[in-house]
Amino acid sequence: MRKITSIGLTVLALQIGQAEITTAQTAAPGGAIESLMQQAQQAMDGQEYIRAVQLLTRLTSMPEHAFSARAQELLGNVREANGQLAHAKAEYETYLQKYPNGEGAGRVQARLNGLLSGAAPIPPNPPAPTIATARVTRPVAPRRSATATAAAADTAATGTTVRDRGLLSLTYRYNEGTTELTDLTPTPGPLTEEEDTFQNALVAGLSFSRIIDNKDRKVNFTFSGLVDHDFEDNETNLRLSEAFFSVENKASGRVVTVGRQRLDPRAIAYRTDGVSLKWPTGNGVTLGAVLGRVVENTRDDFLSGDRWLLGASATWEDLGGDADLTLYTAMERDGDLTYRHALGVEYERSFDKLGIYANAEYDLKFQEFSRALVTGSTTLENNARVTGRLTYYRSPSLNLQSALIGQSVGTVEELILLFGKDAVEDLAVDRTSKVTTLGLTYFGKLNEKWDMSVDGTLYHSSGTPASGGVAAVSGDGVQSYYGLRFTGSNIFMDDDRVNLGLRYADATNSNLYVADGSIRIPLSDDVYLSPRLRVGYRDLTDGDETFVMPSVNVRYRIDRSTQLQFDAGGRWSDKDTSTISLKQKELYFIAGVTKSF
Repeated sequence: MRKITSIGLTVLALQIGQAEITTAQTAAPGGAIESLMQQAQQAMDGQEYIRAVQLLTRLTSMPEHAFSARAQELLGNVREANGQLAHAKAEYETYLQKYPNGEGAGRVQARLNGLLSGAAPIPPNPPAPTIATARVTRPVAPRRSATATAAAADTAATGTTVRDRGLLSLTYRYNEGTTELTDLTPTPGPLTEEEDTFQNALVAGLSFSRIIDNKDRKVNFTFSGLVDHDFEDNETNLRLSEAFFSVENKASGRVVTVGRQRLDPRAIAYRTDGVSLKWPTGNGVTLGAVLGRVVENTRDDFLSGDRWLLGASATWEDLGGDADLTLYTAMERDGDLTYRHALGVEYERSFDKLGIYANAEYDLKFQEFSRALVTGSTTLENNARVTGRLTYYRSPSLNLQSALIGQSVGTVEELILLFGKDAVEDLAVDRTSKVTTLGLTYFGKLNEKWDMSVDGTLYHSSGTPASGGVAAVSGDGVQSYYGLRFTGSNIFMDDDRVNLGLRYADATNSNLYVADGSIRIPLSDDVYLSPRLRVGYRDLTDGDETFVMPSVNVRYRIDRSTQLQFDAGGRWSDKDTSTISLKQKELYFIAGVTKSF
C-alpha cells in the first residue's frame, strides 16, 4: 500500500524562475557568437536537432552575451521538439532562473506549465510561432533605472559584473490513506481497518547563485538545498543538492569547481563532494578530472561519504563534423577496497534527419558490462518523429555495495569477515539483475488542433541467483508496455489543452488497462485550472483490481516572480483475489508558493 504514496509525489515540483540582478548591460555579440547562432538556426531549420543542441549548449556556456537568453530558450524548445522532455524542463527552468524578466519569459513559462501539466510537447519541425524565432538581430539597449545606470557606470570603470539570482519556496504536503482488509481463507474473517498518514511535512527551499565576471575570469558561488520538517515524527532534515564555487580562467577556458556538485559526464557519478577540473586543450579536446567523496543521497551530510571517487574524461568535439566523443573512467575506493572501476564511452552524432546517442560502460573490477544503450530519432516525410531506444544495464548498478542486499550486516567490511573478499565480490554481481529494454515512440500531427503519440516498450529482467543466504529472485520474463495519447489545443476555448490517453501493460502476473483524461483551462492570463481523471483495471492471475484517481491542479501567477500552486487528489481501489478482499483509499493535498529574487 505504501507505494501508492507516489501519487502525490509525482506532482510536487513547484519550479519557476529565479530573478537575475545584473550590474551591467550584456555585451554585444562578437562575430564568432553570431556565427554560432546562425549555425544553430540553420540546424533547426534543417531539423538537425542534435547538432542544434550542441551549438546552443556552447552558446549558453559562454560568458553572458546578447544571445544568451535566446539561446537558452531555443535549447529548451529543441529538446522538447526532440522528445527529450526532462531535458527541456531543465532548460526552461534554467531560463526562468537566469532571465525571469526576459523577453521570452512568458513563452518559456507557458511551455514549462504545459510540460508539468502533461500537455503535448512541441511537435517535430514546429511552426514558427511554436519555437521562438532565432533571427540574429542586435539587441536594443533596455531602459534602466538611475540605480542600474550608476551600477553600469561602476562596471565600466572596474570591468566587473556581479549577477545574483535566487529562488525561495515553501510547500506543505499531506498524504493519508485507509485500508480495509478481509482474509477469505480458510473462511472469511473479520474486517481489519488501518489508517496511515504517509506524509505531513513542510518543505522550505533555497537556491542562490552569485556570478562575478570580468575580462579575466568568472567566479560562481551556488547553493541549492531543502529543509523539510516532518510533523508526524517531529524531525527536521536537510537535503543539500549543490554547494560549490567555481573559477573559470577565460584565457585558457579552464574551470575549477570545489564543493558539492553535479558532474559531466554524469556516467562518472551524478554528484560528489570534492573538486573537479575542465581543461580545454585548444585543439578540440576538453579534458576533465574529479576527486571527491561519493554522494549517494542529497540527505548525506557534506563530506560524510566513506568512499572516494576518482574520475577522468576526454571529450572530442565536432569529431567528423557533427559528432562528439567522450571517453571516461571512474573509480570508487574506501581504503584498500575498490567498489567500482568503470571505463566508458559516450558518442553523439547528427545526420540530415537522424540523430543518434550511444553509451557503453565496462567495469574493470567485476569484468562485466554494466551498461550499453543506443537511442536514435528521425523525422519522416510528414514531419512526424520516430524515436527508438535499446538499453542493457545492471539493476542495481554494479558496485561492491550491492553485496549488502539481503544481508544482516551493515558494512562491506563486516561482510568480508563472514565470507571473504572474493566471495563478497561474487555476491555483488549476484545481487544485480541484467535488464534489457527495447522501445519505440511515434509523435505526429493529425490536424491543426490535434497531435498523436504512440509508444511501446519491451522489458526483460534476468532475475538473480541464490547465494550468501539470500534467496533467488526469478526473472519476470518479457513484459510489454504500450500507450496511445491524443493532445489538442484550443479545442473548447483559446489556450486550453486537452489530453486523452490509453495505457496497457502486459506483466508477469497481471494485465493493466488505464484511461487518462485531463484539460487545462485558462481562467485568466495568470490562473490555470487543470482537472484530471485516471481510471484503471488490473486483471490478476487469481483476481482483479479496479481503481480511480481524480486530481486537480491550480496555478496562480501573482507576478513574474511569485507563483502559487495547489494540488489535490486521491486514489480509490478495490482488489479481490481468492484469498483477500482489499479496499484502499488515499488522499493528498499540496500547497506551495515560490518567490524569485
